[in-house]
Amino acid sequence: MQNRSFLFYAVASAAVLLPFAFEWLSPLYGLILVGAAMLFQGKWHLNKWLLFATAAFFDWELISVWWSPYRSEGWDDLVMILPIVLMGLIVGSRSKDVEMKAYQNWGLLFAYATVAAWSWTVAESLFKHGWVQYNDLELGGRLGIHYQSLYLLVAAFILEAQLWNSARKKHRLLHLLLVVWLLFGCIMLSARIHLLLLPVFILVRTLDLLRGKIANKKKASLWAAGIIISMVTLMAVLPGTSRRLTDLKNEWRSIGGMVDGKQTNHRVYLWKYGWNVAKEAPLIGLGNGAGDELLHEALQSCEAVFYRKKEPYYLYEFKYDFHNIVLQNFAEGGLVGVVLLLFLFTVGFLQSRGPWRYAWALFFCTGMTESLLERQAGVFLLAFLILQIQTGNPSAKAR
Repeated sequence: MQNRSFLFYAVASAAVLLPFAFEWLSPLYGLILVGAAMLFQGKWHLNKWLLFATAAFFDWELISVWWSPYRSEGWDDLVMILPIVLMGLIVGSRSKDVEMKAYQNWGLLFAYATVAAWSWTVAESLFKHGWVQYNDLELGGRLGIHYQSLYLLVAAFILEAQLWNSARKKHRLLHLLLVVWLLFGCIMLSARIHLLLLPVFILVRTLDLLRGKIANKKKASLWAAGIIISMVTLMAVLPGTSRRLTDLKNEWRSIGGMVDGKQTNHRVYLWKYGWNVAKEAPLIGLGNGAGDELLHEALQSCEAVFYRKKEPYYLYEFKYDFHNIVLQNFAEGGLVGVVLLLFLFTVGFLQSRGPWRYAWALFFCTGMTESLLERQAGVFLLAFLILQIQTGNPSAKAR
C-alpha cells in the first residue's frame, strides 16, 4: 500500500510539473520519482512490444553515435531522450497491480495543471501588456508556441473525455468550460499546424463518439459543430490569429518562390537542404548528433533572404533543426532509424486508450513541422504518454 501511495504521488508531481516548466523545478525530477516508485511497485510482467520498441529505438540511437562526426552532440542527444527510454523500459515491465483509476486521475491532474499554467500565463500577459498575442505567451517562461499549444490540446482531449464519463451535471459543465478555454488558448497561440489539425481531430473525435456507446449522440454532434463554427469565427476575428493564417497562406504560395518580393517559408528551405543532407547516408544515417550541425553547414549556401519586420537575415545566421521529426531521424539514423521511430509511435498509439490515443496521434502530426524530440518539453511529454500506456493494461484494476 505504501508503494502504491508513493507511486501515485510521484506521478502526480510529474503530471503537475510538466506544463509549468519551471527552470528551478524541472519535470525531470517528477519523472525520476515515477521511475523509482515503479521499480518497487507490485508484481511484474513484460509488455514485449513496448520493451522491444523502446530498446531498439535507443540501441540504434546509441550505435549511430560511433560513426557520427559530432560525437559530443550525439552523447548530448542520448542524454536528452533518456526519459523516454527509461520510462519505456520500466512501463514495459509494468506491474499487474496498477489501478486504472489512478492513471485516469494522473491524466486529470496534468490537464488541471495545464489549465492553471495557461490561465496564469494569460493573466501575466494581460497585466504586463493589456492584451495578449501569441508571441507574448510562454508557459513557465520556457515552452514555445508549438509545445504549449500541444500541451493545451492534450489536456483538452483528457477533459473532453470526462464530459461523457461524469455523472454530475456540475462536473460536466466545469469540464466543458475548461475544454473551451483550452481550445480558445490554442487559437490564441496560433500554432499553424494546430489551426489546421484541430478541426480534423474534432471531426474524427465526433465520428468516434457516434460509433460508440454515449447516451446522447445528437448532443455530441451539436457540440462538435458548435466548437468548429466558434473556432472558425475566432480565427477570422482575432487579429493575431488572422495574421497567422495570412502567413500560412503566404507560406503556401511561396513554396515555389516569393510573395511580394519576400521569402516567407523557412521550413521549405530547411526541409529542402535537410533532405540533401539526409540522402548522403540514406540507410544508416549520418550519426546521432550530426544532423543539426551538417544542416547548419549546408545552409551556408542558401541565398534566400528572410525578413524580421524590416531587417533582412539568412538562415545560416541561426542554428536550426530540421523542423520535422521524421526527416530529423532520417538524417541521423537513416531508414533504419525512421522505421524504429515509426514502430515506437505505432506501439504507443495502438496500446493507448481513449484521449491518450489522440494525444499520440497529435504528437506525431505536430512532429511534421517541429523536431519535438530535440527539446525537453517534447521528450518529457512523450515520456508521460508512454507512462499512460498502462491505462490500457487489461489486468489493471479499476477500484
